[in-house]
Amino acid sequence: MTDNHISRRDAFLQFAAFGAAAPLALNLAAIGSAAAANATDYKALVCVFLLGGNDSHNMLLATDADSWSRYWTARWTGVDPIGLMPPRTPKVAVGSNSGVTGRTVSSKSNPEYWGGVLPVAPKTAQAWPAGTKVAAGGAARTFAVHPLMPNTQALFNQGRIGALANVGTLLAPLTKAQYQAGAASGAPVPPRLFSHSDQQSAWQSGQVGGVGVTGWGGEIEDSFAAQGATGLDFMSVTTAGQSVFPAGATVQPYRVNVAASGGSALSINVLSQKGSYNGSTTMLAALKSTILPAAGSLPNDLATDYATTVARSVSTSGTFGAAIAGAGSVPAPGPFTNPLTGAVMDNPLADQLYATAQTIAVHGTLNVNRQVFFASLGSFDTHDAENSRQSLLLAQVDHALAYFDGAMNAIGLGNAVTTFTASDFNRTFTTNGDGTDHGWGGHHLMMGGAVKGGDIYGQYPTLGIDVTGGFQNPNGIGTALLPTTSVDQYLGTMAAWFGVDAGSLANIFPNLAGFGTQNLGFMKTS
Repeated sequence: MTDNHISRRDAFLQFAAFGAAAPLALNLAAIGSAAAANATDYKALVCVFLLGGNDSHNMLLATDADSWSRYWTARWTGVDPIGLMPPRTPKVAVGSNSGVTGRTVSSKSNPEYWGGVLPVAPKTAQAWPAGTKVAAGGAARTFAVHPLMPNTQALFNQGRIGALANVGTLLAPLTKAQYQAGAASGAPVPPRLFSHSDQQSAWQSGQVGGVGVTGWGGEIEDSFAAQGATGLDFMSVTTAGQSVFPAGATVQPYRVNVAASGGSALSINVLSQKGSYNGSTTMLAALKSTILPAAGSLPNDLATDYATTVARSVSTSGTFGAAIAGAGSVPAPGPFTNPLTGAVMDNPLADQLYATAQTIAVHGTLNVNRQVFFASLGSFDTHDAENSRQSLLLAQVDHALAYFDGAMNAIGLGNAVTTFTASDFNRTFTTNGDGTDHGWGGHHLMMGGAVKGGDIYGQYPTLGIDVTGGFQNPNGIGTALLPTTSVDQYLGTMAAWFGVDAGSLANIFPNLAGFGTQNLGFMKTS
């Protein structure tokens, strides 16, 4: 007999060339379920990843006179300026002249058409950072959100959304002087800072400076699995396909099909597929010949694993399909109107959060009380045409978050589910003419009843670009922001609320111990 003994590792490395290894494993559930979980209440974390690097300079803005002046100088320039209008500026109709910019509004993608940024009032006054001129009389620093995010404004002012300022990937606390000296000097400057793939991996894995194979969402579920949690098949869920965040060593992400009508079960059966896969017309045939041993050959590891994977996929899909059929009480998203065209269109992020809401609603049927979810929207890589591209995306985020918060409240889990944004990085403070380039520190949103909303956490930075012989921004490195809060602190704060113990936190976020404040305090303790 021929020994057709192909190792799992070698086979999956071969399939990776076709982009097939991870999708094959997406619904491979963990081996076995233990008897009981230590945590008996229900909690969920929902990551909304803004793929491509969201320009959060235009999502959460400082509107004090000094900050706004520097913002306007940096952004109201170029062939298609990306500066937003000051608070309370009236909308200007297409064909009419703007009193602020002096130009005639030519399309609905002109910032003048949207009107002024929308003020938000933090409960706690933000300190005035070094280099910022304090307003006359020492008045509190003021803030606003993008004019196409009215739901976010309302949820912030209602205490349902909070914000974290100037967060980014850090190995340790880092000063501007250390950054300028460079990693060669021994300074803890993270590598590959402006690379999409590396920074997405860092945010999703919690491994800043390394290559994360597993994600921090999956790893915190691993910690619960080790304590005997039930429902391992559905502890980690993705509505956005292959990603690092929900993948653990034991707990593997369950992939949900998404449509405007809601979520549905995904079943794996490669052998039933025909045609091309990931652009290859030969991959499926090659895979089948590898999986199916020739006559007289011994079964190989891959064939055995494939049979196990398909059997588990069929089983979990059946369980999930039956459960989600009982999620009819979850409200569907309302219509989304494109602010640039006036047309009603699909909102892919709202669709993903609808499927997420349905899955959360049936967590009892799925026998799981700790869940992490991954959803995404893109592309925020706005090197050009930022006005038309980012405005639509932020409007979709605004619509989807408001829908999801309402849906969680409707099913009685508004205080048990925390949703948060993440992204590759922020973008440059300056414009390149009609867009922005890769930056670093940026601002993010946290939503839910467990969030101490209505506040901005961390230090909102000094704004502005260094001027030779003049203004020097202590928070600026070229045209980007040097983060004053680390990704580890941001994510670790939510993981602690989720119930992850201190020992597991140290393993999942290996750089966390190097930061003086490990819990940023934006989550309620009960």
